[in-house]
Amino acid sequence: MATLEPLHVPTLLVTVVVVMFTAASLMTYVGFTQRTYRGFWWWVWAQWFNLAGALCLIYRDSNPMAFALSVLFGLQWPITMLTGLRRFYVRSELPVPPWGDSVVIAAGFLWWVAIWSRDPSDVGARVTAFTMSSMACYLYAAWMVWSIREWRQSAHLKSFLAFLVAGVAVQVPRLIEGLTHWGERVDNPQTFLQQPGLVLVLCVAVIYAVYMGLLLTYERTEQDLRESQRQLRLMVDFDMLTQLPNRRHFSEMAQQTVRLSPPGACALMVFDIDHFKRINEEHGHAAGDTALRLVSGVARNMLRGRDLVGRLGGDQFVALLPDTASADALRVAARMARQIEDRQVDSTRGPVSVSVGIIQVQEQEPLDKALHRASEALGEAKRQGRNRAVSASLDGQGELVVLDVRRLGSSA
Repeated sequence: MATLEPLHVPTLLVTVVVVMFTAASLMTYVGFTQRTYRGFWWWVWAQWFNLAGALCLIYRDSNPMAFALSVLFGLQWPITMLTGLRRFYVRSELPVPPWGDSVVIAAGFLWWVAIWSRDPSDVGARVTAFTMSSMACYLYAAWMVWSIREWRQSAHLKSFLAFLVAGVAVQVPRLIEGLTHWGERVDNPQTFLQQPGLVLVLCVAVIYAVYMGLLLTYERTEQDLRESQRQLRLMVDFDMLTQLPNRRHFSEMAQQTVRLSPPGACALMVFDIDHFKRINEEHGHAAGDTALRLVSGVARNMLRGRDLVGRLGGDQFVALLPDTASADALRVAARMARQIEDRQVDSTRGPVSVSVGIIQVQEQEPLDKALHRASEALGEAKRQGRNRAVSASLDGQGELVVLDVRRLGSSA
């Protein structure tokens, strides 16, 4: 029977122990010094269990219990890594519950124990049982990783899945050799058990586990940073109560829209809630917030996709309507007022109405000046009795000229 030249056992064990200890120590150091996530420490334990298995190999010839533990620790790596992934991707529903992981590794280990107990001298049977159990653990872990919904978006999860599949493939020759020698007497068991290729694969697996654990952690950190930046942009650019752009963000978008539109083609509406202070004083700030959300929701839903709407502050809102004349903007204000009436459900607060000031943005007119003119038109709407829309312009002397007044609401 052809055999491989045996490796020097002490050198082999020292190499494996050093690699595993370095990997486990590095993961532990990262866990204590860096931000980590749920599941990370299971990946750390996977490395320490690997190290424990290597140490047990030193005493396997003299202590049967150490031999059995070395097998158990050798089988645990893909399952322990999977346990960490379950917690890391806690929102993904896997087809097998967590207790299934324990069943897989326990079944593989108990089968090996049964084969070993039947005939401890049958090396081929032992190798076959261990290899089949190890391949089952790798295949099971690969199936679970494939079931994690995030793996399609994560290059690191894809690489881990490929690694698990490769871990099954590299064990096929060992399985074939074990089956070939099942029940046969092996003259040199140490030569049969010590295979340089598998030792190399084991070291690579340990190093890769560290690499993958760190990459997944940093990938999650990067995702959290992007989400934090997105939320910060929302907080900077949007009013959280109404979900509308704030004054600054609205001004930025409106200036660009006016610049891209034909001269004099944009209508500007400034509107606020009538008697908003009284709503807050008589019914509380919660009622005032409800009124703000009502008006902002109606404005956001009824305007066209190219229209802009924002909150200037307090109860005052603004809308920019490209390619819209003042007369058309009056009709928009009337529809908005009717929708506000139709959507009111809080009878204890009393009806909510709005007053609207409308102007046509002039060519080369700064947005701040246009907003000032629209606010003056809004003031005129309030002087006219509130619940009204006023369209206004400027005369040659810069005085406000009311072009049209429309009563809003169902009584209009």
